[in-house]
Amino acid sequence: MNRKIYILAASLMAFSSCSFLDVPPTVMVGGYTSEEEALYGLAGVYGVINNEAFYGNYYSLMLSNVDDLCYFNRTSASNYSVWYQHDASSPEVYDAWTEIYRGIGNANTFMEAMENSEYDPDHKLYNEAKFLRAYYYFILAQAWGDVPLRTTATTSPSEVECEATSQLEVLKWVVAQMEECLPLAEESLDNAPSRVVKTTMWGILARVYLFMAGESVSGTDAAMKHEYFGKALEYAGYVISSDKHKLNQGTEEHDGYSQIFINMISDKYDTKYHESMWEAEFKGNRSSSDNWSNGRIGDLLGLQCQPDTYDNVNCNFAYGQYSGSLKLWYLYWEEDRTDDEARLGDGLNDQTFNWDDGSYIEDRLQGWDRRQFWNMSPYNYIGGTLKNGNTTVDTWVAGIDKTPYRESSITTEHSPAVAKAVRDCGKFRRETEYEGVKGDRGPYTPVNYPILRYADVLLMYAEAYNEYNGGPSEDVFNDCIIPIRERAGIKTKPYSEYSSQEAFRQLVRNERGRELVFESLRKYDLIRWGIFKESMQQYLQDASSSEWTGSTATAATTMANSVMDRHIVLPIPAIELGVNKKLRQNPLW
Repeated sequence: MNRKIYILAASLMAFSSCSFLDVPPTVMVGGYTSEEEALYGLAGVYGVINNEAFYGNYYSLMLSNVDDLCYFNRTSASNYSVWYQHDASSPEVYDAWTEIYRGIGNANTFMEAMENSEYDPDHKLYNEAKFLRAYYYFILAQAWGDVPLRTTATTSPSEVECEATSQLEVLKWVVAQMEECLPLAEESLDNAPSRVVKTTMWGILARVYLFMAGESVSGTDAAMKHEYFGKALEYAGYVISSDKHKLNQGTEEHDGYSQIFINMISDKYDTKYHESMWEAEFKGNRSSSDNWSNGRIGDLLGLQCQPDTYDNVNCNFAYGQYSGSLKLWYLYWEEDRTDDEARLGDGLNDQTFNWDDGSYIEDRLQGWDRRQFWNMSPYNYIGGTLKNGNTTVDTWVAGIDKTPYRESSITTEHSPAVAKAVRDCGKFRRETEYEGVKGDRGPYTPVNYPILRYADVLLMYAEAYNEYNGGPSEDVFNDCIIPIRERAGIKTKPYSEYSSQEAFRQLVRNERGRELVFESLRKYDLIRWGIFKESMQQYLQDASSSEWTGSTATAATTMANSVMDRHIVLPIPAIELGVNKKLRQNPLW
């Protein structure tokens, strides 16, 4: 996706707002000779984010998006990480590691070239690169644990060898670096969500501190965890108090939740609410050399659509390889619901859904979570024929008709609650009304991907408050939880039901799942909560349910049987161990 906010001028570069998809990423050794070159250099630091090995697919999807609410719906014997069958030789593990370190290397080179540069008199470009370098190290420490910490540009082969620094020490370094960036951070939101600004930095700091306070980081004690929860609370609070971000409340056509992702699909940026605080941006579909995307968002993570002809498609090509789990269904359907709304949809019938325009009649949807319909869409675009015995009941054309899911002769068109655990991720759908292009048959997409949203900040604040203070408060409940649920169109039990620390803790965890599913956050939430393995094991029970049959249940079972204690971190790539003789494999591997 491409946000053309400024034009590179021969005289003076407009730094106030830009998307680095408009700037060739070039990192130069030895210094820059113009403002334009300096901006190219910073683009090289940002540029790894939209690589396929990072947020385009490998890190964001294969390594980070398979959790208790999202699973890979294909079956295979490959040692892919999507089944937790990966090892140190798996290519996606190596490619993600290499690409993130490339971003760090670019940052080191850029920062050394920009020290005392006349083309960065206020040091803001240097500061931005410094924050990105710290963020990349957070990603590495969160996913791999102990990792080499390189803070200078590598200039000779002898400098490649480097011992690992402990996860905790890397994370301490990360927050120290990020905090040093705050005084020079951009206050305006003009650069967001393409580039990091001060509120972005605050939000990411809250995320890092929450992870540091978690159960998986070795070397911390109760006092340190309490301190880290306090820092997470502080930084999330700064974002909220800034009053610069709000929950998207939607338009006349779309509710606020779906509008967030429609914007990401359709190359639009929210300048009213600014809920999306930082995005990984993708441009084009590889239809030409200047329209070259590395993103698979909306393809692998989207509604399956593989038509024979693209003349009249309503959805562009998508493999649709990730689905919402049965647990996710019931997280929306039953968990934390008021008695009058719980499973209200059991009585809905075909009159609920307007198949002509794909809309739901609102007065018949009282009690349904709007996020459920968007995230677990009741249709894809695969096409097919429905038969009752030998009689054809209905047919759908791939890519043109919204194809309902079905169990026996019952479809989601007639009963919206069937086929609960087989639905593709609908969050980043490639429907042509949103993407604005019809007939794209390639797997690379211009769909952006969220790195930080304001809803996440609200939920981080609620979680940190509860943990830091030993319990919640009604104000936090009303300010952080209720607005998210009201936007989803659902009622909430009174605060008295959640006034204990444990009850509120579970509410926040559930709400994070409902709100942030398919955004590469849930796996690391489970890890920091210390419940990753047990949560993944629930697939074994759910996949044996009569509500979940077929090959997708087999895929989920295969994955669950593969999950081990060691999967809270990734293995150090074998190729890296061969090059860096001072580095040792992660002890869990």
